[in-house]
Amino acid sequence: LESTADDSTTPRLADKEADIMSFFAAVGIFITASIAVFALLFATYQVTKRLRKKAPTPTIDPKGMPYLRPIPIPTANSPFGMRTLVWFFEIRRWVLTENWRYRLKDGTEIILPADFEFDGASIPRIFWGILSPVGLLLIPGLIHDYGYKYNQLWELTDEGQVRPYPGAGHEPGKVFWDKLFRGEAKDVNGFWLINAVAWLAVAVGGNGTWRRHREVDAKPDKPRVVQS
Repeated sequence: LESTADDSTTPRLADKEADIMSFFAAVGIFITASIAVFALLFATYQVTKRLRKKAPTPTIDPKGMPYLRPIPIPTANSPFGMRTLVWFFEIRRWVLTENWRYRLKDGTEIILPADFEFDGASIPRIFWGILSPVGLLLIPGLIHDYGYKYNQLWELTDEGQVRPYPGAGHEPGKVFWDKLFRGEAKDVNGFWLINAVAWLAVAVGGNGTWRRHREVDAKPDKPRVVQS
């Protein structure tokens, strides 16, 4: 009887071991293939970059880019376990060091005030590998973060006056800012696929961030404009 039980158990253990080995083999193949694809794309990019006679002209004047200061992430005086968690999960925050002006696709000139902090959190962290909030999506992400936090922007009129955007009596809402994000991203970087994925990410994954901002209901500081 004991021999029969042992004989029936052995195949099941062997099957489980085989399944585990197959799983790790599949993971290994996936990682190897991903590295190979990345290496191929990187090599292609480098060759194309060298062969290209003229670099493309950016749609934004470099002088019109926002001036940002990174806010330090504290880790040095924390226990090892906490430092590790901070390394994995803490989000880098940035602050505007001066007022930033930008003209939207519809012709409206907006102005965001100095000292505004943002972290790109409206783009879910899981997507940051391909949708970095300080990469191709910096400009639309900055606008989107301000819109999400305050449900408005600031418009700078031709007369030098600062007023809420959209105008008084409008409650734009989450869908408005998600749509604006996609439109401005298309205008800035022209990358249809990345912008579509980014828009989907904020449309689906940004609900928690939007709700938290509405619960806090912070009031925006009006930018101070010095008349020349």
